[in-house]
Amino acid sequence: MEEKRIKIKQMIEASLFISDSPLSSSRLAKLAGCGNDELNAILEELKSEYEARQSAIAINKSGNRWGMEVRREFSGALAEIAPREFESPALRTLAVIAYRQPITQSDLVKMRGKVAYRHVKEFEERGLVESKPAGHTKILTTTKKFKDYFEMEDPGESI
Repeated sequence: MEEKRIKIKQMIEASLFISDSPLSSSRLAKLAGCGNDELNAILEELKSEYEARQSAIAINKSGNRWGMEVRREFSGALAEIAPREFESPALRTLAVIAYRQPITQSDLVKMRGKVAYRHVKEFEERGLVESKPAGHTKILTTTKKFKDYFEMEDPGESI
């Protein structure tokens, strides 16, 4: 039985490490093949282990989501080597989509320039934006993955 628990713990730790955004408790439990009580016990155990060894990595809970991240006191010093998720122009394009959704791609290009086509393609590939054909253009909206990525738990939560 102990071996099974070790495998579950390893799966939880690996899931937190590899995920690019915090994972919900239900998602972690499904990935690890365990119940919520066992999941919470293992998460607290992992969190304590990282704290006890004074790791530069921390396991944190925000709402119902768990994530692994560099502790704050190291993040500033590491900012120059940490990969940026999005360049500033792409992030501004994403902000326009999120704020004005649903928005046509043609209107977005009028506001952000032709580079918006490349941004939209990247966001669609990452699953943050979805598009639906509308005549000669597309209607753009954000996805559930967008809300998860930016930790927007309530569907009615504004940006």
